[in-house]
Amino acid sequence: MYEVYHNGRILDYPGDNVSHIQDPVLNMALNDAGSLEFNISPDNPEFDKILNRSSMIRVLKDGKEIFCGEVRECKKDFNNMKSVYAVGELSFLFDSIQPQREYRDLSPRQMLESLLNVHNSQVEDRKKFYIGIVTVHNSNDRISRYTDRETTLDAIREKLVDRLGGYLRVRKAGEVRYLDYVNLPDYGKYCGQPIEFGINLLDYSEDLDSSDIATAVIPLGARIEEGGDIEGLEYHVDIASVNSGLDYIHIPEAVERFGWVKKVVSWDDVALPADLKRKGQEWLTDNQYEMMTLELTAVDLSVLDSDFEAFALGDTVRATAKPYGMDRTFPVQEMSIHLHSPKDNALSLGDRAARTLSRQTNNAGKVLGTRLESVRQTTAWLQSAIDNATQMMTGSKGGYKVSEYDEDGRWLRDLYMNAPSKEAASLVMQVNMNGIGFSRNGFDGPYKNAWTIDGVLLGEFIKAGSIDAEKLSVEYLSSVDDAIRTQFKVAEDSISAETRRAVGKETELASSLKVTSKLIESKVSYNELGSYVQQYYDKVIFGFNNNSRYVQINPGMISIYDDGVSDSKKRVVFDQNGNHFYRDGYYIGKIGTNQWKSNEAHKGLVFDLEFNGKYMAWARKRTANDDGYYPILTFSRENSIYSTLGLHAGCDLDMHNYTIRNARLEGISSGGIKGWTGTIPIVTEVRSNGDGTIGWTYSTIDVANGIITAAPR
Repeated sequence: MYEVYHNGRILDYPGDNVSHIQDPVLNMALNDAGSLEFNISPDNPEFDKILNRSSMIRVLKDGKEIFCGEVRECKKDFNNMKSVYAVGELSFLFDSIQPQREYRDLSPRQMLESLLNVHNSQVEDRKKFYIGIVTVHNSNDRISRYTDRETTLDAIREKLVDRLGGYLRVRKAGEVRYLDYVNLPDYGKYCGQPIEFGINLLDYSEDLDSSDIATAVIPLGARIEEGGDIEGLEYHVDIASVNSGLDYIHIPEAVERFGWVKKVVSWDDVALPADLKRKGQEWLTDNQYEMMTLELTAVDLSVLDSDFEAFALGDTVRATAKPYGMDRTFPVQEMSIHLHSPKDNALSLGDRAARTLSRQTNNAGKVLGTRLESVRQTTAWLQSAIDNATQMMTGSKGGYKVSEYDEDGRWLRDLYMNAPSKEAASLVMQVNMNGIGFSRNGFDGPYKNAWTIDGVLLGEFIKAGSIDAEKLSVEYLSSVDDAIRTQFKVAEDSISAETRRAVGKETELASSLKVTSKLIESKVSYNELGSYVQQYYDKVIFGFNNNSRYVQINPGMISIYDDGVSDSKKRVVFDQNGNHFYRDGYYIGKIGTNQWKSNEAHKGLVFDLEFNGKYMAWARKRTANDDGYYPILTFSRENSIYSTLGLHAGCDLDMHNYTIRNARLEGISSGGIKGWTGTIPIVTEVRSNGDGTIGWTYSTIDVANGIITAAPR
């Protein structure tokens, strides 16, 4: 049962002929503010009280709030009916502006909290957000960002969501509004009832057809240097040794219905046939459908024998299609709820994230060195982690607990999960006689975070310094501030080593070496400064000062980037053709060598301005401390810095079409002789006096440096 309230007063109640609205439709999507649209007649007591930018609308389902937003459009038609459009609370973050500011070495939670603090300082209390649960991290929980007068919501999207992934969720505790920033498994619940498709699966798919579906897969693993019979071909690990001599896996039901459709899928980092077979099976039933988006209506769901009302935004739903062999979980990405007409309800399942954050949207690696501070000191960074843990502990929606026993009835373990079975769960906390372990990859792990009974604390990053550690003793670290600390970590496809030397509390020198199947990375940092080198098979990347500057070397080419290795951050490229210059993703031009077509012996240096380049300028600084520049000599396209095409010197010297305009000449000379300066008398009129004599009138011509400056007309 749905109820709708306006500023705390009933607006629509089931069965009430007065408190009633017409055609209410609630649209919700992940990472979107959501919206509610409806019509209202003058008979409703709230008709004249609904106002733009001040009215708040709430929708409750079975007494629980599922939407709260502000009225942004309210229009009357010729029948005196009002059409109302309300947008969700997330859009409040469009109402504040982030100043030009630099943030360095913050965790994602600290960065989000900083942006929200700025927002809260600019808006009224009813629009404020407070930091909630944050489960999104990068590799070392350290980021550096800039803001430049964008809206707060744009800043959160661009600085966090677009770069790190994750989802924004508005959550309330009493009258306090929290903004959570979580991964998808942390967003909603796991729905125990699956959706089962038949042969008509593709009728519901938005972006998949039968030509995309494989009924058999040939998995290939790491490259084998020896073992092939044909010279010149590459050979890879296959599954024949663990699959009855067959190098492929197939789905019998799918082959029987659709025939043989084989595809080759490679995992270059997998060296064991058993692991390769498992990955092939997962791909065939799960991963090949990862880009699928399913569009379902309430009618479809009833045919599929599913309970649509049980699904909520962000929930994980298991979808199976036996004829295809598909067995995959999909998140609920979008929902359209018709409050008065449930048969028209619809939802979208899939991994694509919503890109529009309401109608108001305006077009919308690793840190080089980390500081291992004393674990006895509670820093602002550590305090933020503690606050986040508190939010996670107190703000949880709940999950599933399963206790397991052996054949003699003795307790084995307790499992706390986000799904009702360990086969379906992705988030697992396991408690057994050997300790407590945490996995974000299902029951089989790996358990990268654990506290075992032998006293070992294992973690992806320790919240006192964000370091990779295999065994870390708090007591030991507290006693070795002035010692060298080296840590090694060896995994299936990587080797890493880290060395630190802390001298008192003031400085810290750290270095590390990491070797994987894809790259070799070395890092060195000292206090706030650092550098690193990443060597791939086809390129080398140099990074400096907390990932803000990069140098990339490719065969025959050196590239320099600012704040990220992407086309939009590229600044300069040097190759065999010269120096190429870029700005904000545009190729501006180059400085290179060339030769005259008429005579190749005439070679020279060429400044080549591309079509995207609007001007080329020689400039000087305005003041010693100013970042601005005055152009001294500029070539400009028309309607750019200058209105006309040409070479401009100083203020207005224009040499277009062989013409010098708006120029003052001083000290003119020729052959070493300076132009004459003086006055020349000149007769301007001769007349008859009537008596046989004549008279005349004369004036003067003024000359300065050989140039006439004044003359009679």
